[in-house]
Amino acid sequence: MSYVVENLGMKKLILFVLVYCLFIPLHAQQSLSPKKLIDGIISTIKKFQTDETKADSIARHPLGSNKDADFQRRYKFYDSVNNLLQGISKDSLAFDDEINLTLTQYNLEEEISTYQYKAYLNPILSDEGFHTSIAEMGSEILSTKKEYEDYIIKLKDVPRYMDENLELMRRGLALGISQPRSILYDYANTYEQHIVNDPEKSVFYRPFLRKPFGIDDSDWEKMKTEGKQAVRDSVIEGYKRVKIFFDKEYMPKTRTTVGVSNFPDGLAYYQDRVKHYTTTDISYEEIYQLGLQEVARIKNEMLEVIKEAKFKGTLKQFIAYLRSDPKFYATSAEQLLKEASFIAKKSDGALPSMFGKLPRQPYGVQAVPAYLAPTYTVGRYNGAPIKSKRPGWFWVNTYNFKACPLYNLEALALHESVPGHHLQIALTQELDSLPLFRRNMYVNAYGEGWGLYCEYLGTEMGFYKDPYTHFGRLTYEMWRACRLVLDVAIHTKGWTREQSVKYLSENTALSMHEVNTEINRYISWPGQALAYKTGEMKIKALRKLTEEKLKDKFDIRAFHDLILSQGTVTMPILQKMVERFIEKKLKEEAEKK
Repeated sequence: MSYVVENLGMKKLILFVLVYCLFIPLHAQQSLSPKKLIDGIISTIKKFQTDETKADSIARHPLGSNKDADFQRRYKFYDSVNNLLQGISKDSLAFDDEINLTLTQYNLEEEISTYQYKAYLNPILSDEGFHTSIAEMGSEILSTKKEYEDYIIKLKDVPRYMDENLELMRRGLALGISQPRSILYDYANTYEQHIVNDPEKSVFYRPFLRKPFGIDDSDWEKMKTEGKQAVRDSVIEGYKRVKIFFDKEYMPKTRTTVGVSNFPDGLAYYQDRVKHYTTTDISYEEIYQLGLQEVARIKNEMLEVIKEAKFKGTLKQFIAYLRSDPKFYATSAEQLLKEASFIAKKSDGALPSMFGKLPRQPYGVQAVPAYLAPTYTVGRYNGAPIKSKRPGWFWVNTYNFKACPLYNLEALALHESVPGHHLQIALTQELDSLPLFRRNMYVNAYGEGWGLYCEYLGTEMGFYKDPYTHFGRLTYEMWRACRLVLDVAIHTKGWTREQSVKYLSENTALSMHEVNTEINRYISWPGQALAYKTGEMKIKALRKLTEEKLKDKFDIRAFHDLILSQGTVTMPILQKMVERFIEKKLKEEAEKK
């Protein structure tokens, strides 16, 4: 698409919003209703994004265009729309429309921030990046000739996609916006394993290993040949370019500092990350002090559990015992996956006592893919679109058994599968009354706060029956409290990687592998680690408020259904949801009398 056409398209879209919000007289706007104005803006954003995808499709760029001009164009559009939204008073809106407006602004502000602080020039984290995300294509379930043809087009687009991202990273290096060398020493695994001699051994070739029923033999043989050629000439070639770039350019030139305070406008950027990931106006220094308080509180609980275990020794000695005794670790991948599956199934059985509404989409337990495992965290949720041919996956890392102690596995499973991420995300996708963007949206403070709250909920669901799994839950809570301290200290107080590893290892019973991968993650992803504890504390506080106000009328199932009823939201919106719920219930009780 030419520059002129791109800009004309964007101008038309902005004009559409301007007509809605500026050029229509006030009385006409009122006759349209605030809801129609907001719905019109949401439709405009959706149309812009659809047109962007169409332009990529026409250019045969199915992996998306990632040139600097693309980010600039999107920024101009999103900034224009966001400026227009500032003129809408939330006081005049129905609550559902207020939520739509707030979440639209939340998304727009993130797009604007990404461009203003040039975060798009740094498209990798410590364990993944632009080049790892596309490897999931190999797990797609394809069944028609058209789906295979589209997949081959994607494979052929890999070199361009890689080149554009590498060019962004070159610009980032020049500006001092990059990842530190100290967290990237094992990073080569993320791209080298895709450089294979035999294309049929590539994860990208997997869809061609099984012939779908509905494709005839001649078409199938032709598609297999084209697929093999595309993997060899495009995918493997693309990853070779990534390797050359990291070996020759990135690793020699990237920064040796750790925190983002060393970025241009680094402290302002970090405070922006704090606001985005907590959805509040709290300062990073307040976050740090909150973290210190939580660490002290949880440490006292840990000491009580050590007494319960009848262990004669200090906290440090107990942690060393947990890390070293073989009985706390699986001896095979099969055992680890079976343990995780049993916990998840046990949790399934407890859900009806805690929730009135459950999702239709199933989930399974699966090992973290080999191409991610060596530098990946101990477990994660890998969701699926609601109409996908696959389930959501609770991923367990079987690469290193010592990295995944069994005493932590209950807390991990409750967080990643149910009632944590899978239940929440699958239910959100089923909320047909919400705009599409909200059904596919994720606010970290809400989603990760919910996941951590669900670890705590295990105490009411029949989990943590022995002192070791109980300590495992506290270790996971302490882990998230330590994040409040560590994230701020790394990015604003000059803490080194070594200081951070020491702090986390001394305060939790996480494996040393997990300690190291986690510290790398906080360094590479500023602010995200703050979402868990701040979100969980808000949900717990709102539950306590509801229990105090409703007393014997409090219903845990109704409370949880309420928290999940609007999908992912910001913390101020969640506060309003609960306050409105309490007011309604108290009014209903008063009317009965």
